[in-house]
Amino acid sequence: MRVLNGIDLDKLEEALRSVREQWLDAERRPLMGRRRARAIWRGGLRSTVRTGSGGRFEVDEGLEPKAGEITPTSVEYLIGSLAGCVLLTFVYLATLRGIEVSDAELAVEGELENVCNFLGLSDEGHPGFNRISMTLYVRSGADEARLKEVFEEALRRSPVYRTLESGTGLTASLKVFR
Repeated sequence: MRVLNGIDLDKLEEALRSVREQWLDAERRPLMGRRRARAIWRGGLRSTVRTGSGGRFEVDEGLEPKAGEITPTSVEYLIGSLAGCVLLTFVYLATLRGIEVSDAELAVEGELENVCNFLGLSDEGHPGFNRISMTLYVRSGADEARLKEVFEEALRRSPVYRTLESGTGLTASLKVFR
């Protein structure tokens, strides 16, 4: 078994062949990029999110943490998803190039423009991030220029980074049930 960066290279090659075959199939191609999630309200300011792949996670926008419970807020999941996606894209691309990564960590920090807007205490500005910054810390025997190239490519190929960077078509609707 060939392994680099904790990735079984034979299984990776097999998975990439399968994805390539799906991409070439006109019927399956449109379904490849579809992702789904559904949030179910659990009372208070808590919800459970279920993903189309069967995953689930809790979101808590509570103003006071409950004793012993630490549940991320929606915006923490957003920047956490960004961190995870860019980091894993970087490791994946490094692996494809035969670059060994012995340690890596991506730090993300964001600044919300106006938290009071989210809470309904102000109409000034907007409740979202007005700034997000990232720093990748990596330990590798590869030279810095090569690692920088991989990092820049990771930013171009990361779905979460590109969605946040370039925006996306976002629609919303309401359906009332009784």
